[in-house]
Parts: sequence; C-alpha cells; structure tokens
Amino acid sequence: MRIARPLHHRAVHEFREAAEHGDTARLASLLDPGVAVVVDAGDREHPAIRVVRGVHDTLVLLLHGMAPKPGLVIDERSVNAQAGLILNRHDEPIAAMTIDFTRGLITMVWIRLRPEKLRHWVEV
Repeated sequence: MRIARPLHHRAVHEFREAAEHGDTARLASLLDPGVAVVVDAGDREHPAIRVVRGVHDTLVLLLHGMAPKPGLVIDERSVNAQAGLILNRHDEPIAAMTIDFTRGLITMVWIRLRPEKLRHWVEV
C-alpha cells in the first residue's frame, strides 16, 4: 500500500526532522519492526550494496548519516518521482534517499551515495 502523495511528503518531512535532530524515540516510532536500509555506494567500477535490517541498526545508520555536520544540508526533493531527500555537503550532492511506507510506517529506506546521474532535483 502506498501513502497518498501529500501524506508521503509529510511523512518524509517528519522522518527528516526526527533524524536531523537526533530524536531517536520519534524516529524509532516511524519505523516498521522489519525495516531495512539499502545503501548503494554509487561506484560503477566497484559496485557495493549494503543492507541493514531492524530498527536498532537502522537508527544507528540513519542518525550517524543525517546528524548535523559542517556543510551538510538535507533537502526535501522529488527523487525518482516520489518524495525523497538529497544530502548535500558544501553544495555537492552526496546521497539521494527515497523512503517506502507500509501501513504508515517506514519499511524501506533506499540510499544512493554519489548520485551524480540524478541531475534535476525538484523541490517538494
């Protein structure tokens, strides 16, 4: 089941806010117990995909990657025609994220590092 477009945008916004502020309890409440994060390293010569499963490991990965850092900006954008996030460091995109929901909870987070092939971001 997909969340309707406006609800999906609000859910992505809530996800970003919780992760950026390090609100572990709020972020955990948004995650399905079977949540998974797929990280694609974005390296064509040496492709690597890592999958993290479960609420605890997902929280560790997301809170580390989305924690405030000098020069890091997280923008809500359309990614692959759905609400998503673009992580920029010093105005260079370093990751694109999309989030899948089931019954209102996050079931999958897709992260593509070095998303240079995605060139046209659309503001959400």
